[in-house]
Amino acid sequence: MKLKKFAAALTAGALTLSLAAPALAVEAADARLAKVTLAVKAILDISDEYTEFYGEPDETALGTRWSLSWDSDDEQLRITATDEGKVVSLNRWEKGSLEPVYASQGDRGRKFPPMTMLQAKGYAQAFLDRVLADNEAVVLEENSSESLSATSYTFQGDVKLNGLASPMSVSVRVRLSDGEITRFWRGDVSDYAGDPGPAATSTTAEKAREQLKSTLSMRLEYVLDWDGKDGSEKKAVLRYLPNSTDEFYVDAATGELVNLTELRDKLRRDYEAGGGVSNKFMASAGDAAAPEAAPTLTPTELEGVAKLEGVLDKDALDQKIRAWGELGLKDYTLGTASYTVDRDDSSVTARVSYAKNTEEGIYRRNVAVDAKTGELKSMSGYGPGRYELQIIDSDKEEKPLKTISAKNAQAKASAFLTKLWGEQFAKTEAYNAPDAAEKAIGWSFTFAQKENGYFFPGNSISAQVDADGYIVSFSKRFDDEVVFDSADGLISLAAAVDAWCESYPVELAYLAVPIALDMNEKFELLRNAGYAYYNALKTGYALGAQDGWCSGVDAKTGEVVREKREEAEKMTYDDLTGHWAKDILDELARFNVGWLGGKAEPDKTLTQLDYLKLLASMDGYTVTERDGEDGWDWLYDYAYRQGLLTQAERAEDEAVTRAGMVKMLLNSLGYGDVARLPGIFRCDFTDAASIPEADLGYAALAQALGIVSGDGVGNYAPTRTSTRAEAAVLVWNYLKK
Repeated sequence: MKLKKFAAALTAGALTLSLAAPALAVEAADARLAKVTLAVKAILDISDEYTEFYGEPDETALGTRWSLSWDSDDEQLRITATDEGKVVSLNRWEKGSLEPVYASQGDRGRKFPPMTMLQAKGYAQAFLDRVLADNEAVVLEENSSESLSATSYTFQGDVKLNGLASPMSVSVRVRLSDGEITRFWRGDVSDYAGDPGPAATSTTAEKAREQLKSTLSMRLEYVLDWDGKDGSEKKAVLRYLPNSTDEFYVDAATGELVNLTELRDKLRRDYEAGGGVSNKFMASAGDAAAPEAAPTLTPTELEGVAKLEGVLDKDALDQKIRAWGELGLKDYTLGTASYTVDRDDSSVTARVSYAKNTEEGIYRRNVAVDAKTGELKSMSGYGPGRYELQIIDSDKEEKPLKTISAKNAQAKASAFLTKLWGEQFAKTEAYNAPDAAEKAIGWSFTFAQKENGYFFPGNSISAQVDADGYIVSFSKRFDDEVVFDSADGLISLAAAVDAWCESYPVELAYLAVPIALDMNEKFELLRNAGYAYYNALKTGYALGAQDGWCSGVDAKTGEVVREKREEAEKMTYDDLTGHWAKDILDELARFNVGWLGGKAEPDKTLTQLDYLKLLASMDGYTVTERDGEDGWDWLYDYAYRQGLLTQAERAEDEAVTRAGMVKMLLNSLGYGDVARLPGIFRCDFTDAASIPEADLGYAALAQALGIVSGDGVGNYAPTRTSTRAEAAVLVWNYLKK
C-alpha cells in the first residue's frame, strides 16, 4: 500500500510539474483536467477519500465547461466548473439515490431540525464566499419556511455584478445535519458572449420609466368566472387585461428605447457564426492566495484522469469524420467538441460540431463518434429554411432551388447506411417512403424493421439527404432482442376504426364558431376594438373527450387501449355518527392518516394488517384491498425497514394487544433499544405490577411521552386486544405531542 501511494504521489507530482512547462500548440485533455481538478479542490476543500473520479470537457463556443465526478461507497459528488476552476454547479448524492443527500430523518422527522434556518444560511453564505468572484455579491432569500420535518433548507438570490442587479441567480441547498452543501447552481458571466459592460448610464430611471410606459396597453373585457360544475352559475366579469406586446428595454449607454423582440428576430435572421469568444472573470482560482498545503490528485482522481487517456483531440477526430465523404464536410469549419464518459464501460463519446457560412445563412453539423477510434455513432444537421434559400436577384426573380429526387436521395441514404450499419439496415424497409419521382431540396428517410409484413418503428434507422446528395443527419435506435408476436387472428381495419370512433362521445352542444361582425349594435364594442371576426356560440356536434388517454385499438381483441389512471381516493368515513372517537378519526383523515375504503370500523378488533396501514399512512403511504397481496407485501417491507416488526412476526390477521400496539409504534420511532433495557423503568399505571418485564419499558416511555394514559380506570391492560379507534387515538396522541 505504501508503494502504491508513493507511485501515485510521483504521478501527481509529474503532472504538476508538466503543467508548469511551456504548453505545446494545444494542451492535452488529461493535463487540462488535472489543472481544473486541482483548482476546484483548492476552492472547496474536497477530501481525498473518494474511490472513483471522472472528468469530462464540454468545449462550447463560450469556453470550456468541465463535469467533474467524485464517487465513494457512500456518496457521489458532481461539480461543473470553467476551465479556470470557477464552480458553477454542485450536486451531492447519497450512493444509489437520485436525490441529493439529506440528513437522517429520525423520529420520522417530527422534531426540531439540527439547526435553525439562520444557521443554515450562514453555511450557504460561507460557501458563496468561496465560489463568487470579487465583483459579485448575493443576498440570499429563504425558499421555504422553517419546519419540524425539515432536513435541508434551500436559499436563493440574485447576483449583483459590479454593484448592479443582473439576470444571473444562485440557489444553495444546505443539509441541516452537518451544514454540508448538497446542491448549488448559478448563472455566470461565462454564459454570455463578451465581457460585462461598465456600471454607468447616460440617462435616468425616471426617463426610462416614461419610455417603457409608452409601450404598454390594456383592454377592458368580460371573462368567464366559472368553476365548471354542472348547475353552477356561469358568470362573466369585467377585467382589464394586458395586451400582448413586444419586449423593450432602454439602453443605458444611449438612452434609446430598444425593441428586444424585433432585435432578437433580426439577429435570428441575420445570425452568422463569429470567432471565439474570450471570457474573463474578475476573480479566478489563479488569483486566490496559495493554500498552506497545495492539494494533490488522489489515486482515485488519477484513475479518473486516466479514463481520458488515448482520447483523440478534435483535430484528430475531424480527420476521421471527414474520411466519410458522404457527409459532405469539405467546406465546413471545425467547431467545438464535447466528451462524455460512459459510466458502465468507461467508453468515451465525442460530439464534434461543424459550420459553413454562406450568403443564404449558416449550415451546421453535429457528429457523435467514439472519442478513441472515431467510429461514427450519429449526426444531426440543419441549415437555412426554404425561404431563406430563395434568393431574390435585382429583377425580383426567384433563383431556382437545387433539388434532388426522392429516388436518388433514398439511394444515397441506403448506400451510406449499408456501409455504416449493414446487418441491422438489411432488416429494414423505407417507412412512409415518398413518391420516387418527387423532387425537393432535401429528403428525410426513416427505415424501420419489418416483420411478418408489418413495420416496427421502435427499431429504426434514419437519415437526411440534401440536394447535393450528402448526408445531413443520421441516427439509429435498434434492439436486436425484440421478439415479435404472430400476425394471426387480426381484426379488420374497418373494425378497428369503428372501435376507435366509438371511444368518443358525440352530443349536441354549443360550440365556439367564428363569425363576421356586422354593423349590428351588439357588435359595436368588438368592432371598435378592432375585431372583424369573433367567436360565437352555435349548436353543433363534435367529437368529445375520450374517457382517459387512449393510445389505439388492440389488433386482436378489438379493444381500445387506455392508460390506467386512478384518482387518489379521498379518506372519509360514513360510519362514525355518535361514536366517541369521531372527531379524532375525522381529524386524522383530513391529513390522509387512517384507512381508505370509506369505513373506519372504529370498534372492530385491530389486526396487525390494520395497524400497519395506519402507521404507514403517517408517512404518506396508503394501500387498499384492490392492491391485493402485492400491496400487503410492500406494506410489510415498509414495516421491516421501519423496525415495526420482524419478518418472523408477520401475521396479517392476528389481533394486536394494547402492549403490542405501543411496542410497534415506539420501535418505529427508534425507542426500542432503550425500552428493552432491563431494571431501569417504572410507571404509574394502576396495574403496573402486572405488566410483563418485556413490556414495562415501553409502557413507561409511552406514559412519559404522553401518548398513553391508561383505560377508564388507569390500567395499561397490556394483554387486552385493541380496537381500530384505540389505535387511531394512540397515533393522534403521538402527532399532537
